[in-house]
Amino acid sequence: MRLGDILKESTVICDLEGSTKKEIVTRLASQLKTAGLITDIEPVVRVVMERESLGSTGIGEGIAIPHGKFGSLSEVMCVFARSKKGVDFEAADGGSVHIFFLVLAPDNAASLHLMVLSRISRILRDPSFRRRLLELPDEARLLYQGIVEEDEKY
Repeated sequence: MRLGDILKESTVICDLEGSTKKEIVTRLASQLKTAGLITDIEPVVRVVMERESLGSTGIGEGIAIPHGKFGSLSEVMCVFARSKKGVDFEAADGGSVHIFFLVLAPDNAASLHLMVLSRISRILRDPSFRRRLLELPDEARLLYQGIVEEDEKY
């Protein structure tokens, strides 16, 4: 499975706003609702915040990959968001987070969930790609295309 199979142009946020972890998670979940992929954001926020309570998904280098699993989903879903000003997401390196990928998966899709997290981590290892994501214009289409093209290299 490629990231282009689960990330949609409609689930890309060009300039994410929020200053707390819960505000960010709520905004990411809201994008799934706006895109018509979920009807209620509260279960998503609850599951992701429960996961965050185990340890921050802010992995450092300006990246966070909040994620969670729950039974009411029928497929893996993903949101990409970019925060120009950066957010304190309790990242491992203590730095601000600018790049967010929210990943949600059904309870019975553990291996697929891990594969998606791995693909995201792989493309974000490249500092020049991370820089490019931050420098692209505020167009969801361009951000989406950039992510899909980078993922296709692997």
